[in-house]
Amino acid sequence: MNNPTENPMNDTQNPTSDSAAAAPAPFDGARNRERIRRAMTAYFVLGPQDVEPLGRTVLDAVKQALAGGITFLQLRAKPGDAGDILELARQISAILPQGEPGIDRPYFVIDDRVDVAWAARQEGLKVDGVHVGQTDLPVRHVRALLGDDAVIGLSTGSVAEAQAAAPLADIIDYVGIGPYHDTISKADAPDGLGAERFAAVSRAARPLPNCAIGGVTPEDAPQIAANGGDGLCVISFICRAPSIEHAAYELRSAWENAR
Repeated sequence: MNNPTENPMNDTQNPTSDSAAAAPAPFDGARNRERIRRAMTAYFVLGPQDVEPLGRTVLDAVKQALAGGITFLQLRAKPGDAGDILELARQISAILPQGEPGIDRPYFVIDDRVDVAWAARQEGLKVDGVHVGQTDLPVRHVRALLGDDAVIGLSTGSVAEAQAAAPLADIIDYVGIGPYHDTISKADAPDGLGAERFAAVSRAARPLPNCAIGGVTPEDAPQIAANGGDGLCVISFICRAPSIEHAAYELRSAWENAR
């Protein structure tokens, strides 16, 4: 399946207290903010728990999603041992195109496991960084461990969390905002934000790029774009689709048509 003509790849934690310790971010290479903002277009999250009950493998799902044109990939293995997640990261890295993230290939990050992201980068894998939640390791420690060139994403679900993240734009590279709708992918997820509250969170998070996650489908693209979103992040919409490739293509096309 051909990718859409317009290709963005070619074009309870309290982080507020961390701001004084922040080192200036280079904002070039993989951490270029506008490159990351464009890569929010079609963000795909998956792990074995999302595809294996459906008779699929993570590697096959990633291959099909790449063919459909995803622009950002997160490996989220819940639960998972460090060695098993690292091996999955090796396999995914091997099938990603060569070149720069956000230009030649999708960004690739590991969910939560800073240790796995560190090990993968030590091995020279195409792992660009990590995505952490509000109760994971504080972002200043994540930055210290992974270095200035790693990409760090942070989950936010309220105006207060976004306001705490925004001053740390030299440490954090983007935020995931959600859940946008009620979601079945995370058992402990709170109620969906909806358009109005999403808009408030996205405003509070500026200048950080963001993606909307939580029950998101292509039909949400116009509303999310109109309310300050930079892209669509999905688990179930792609993982449960009859054709993963087509679902990825549909997600990306919807965003490119909406913005």
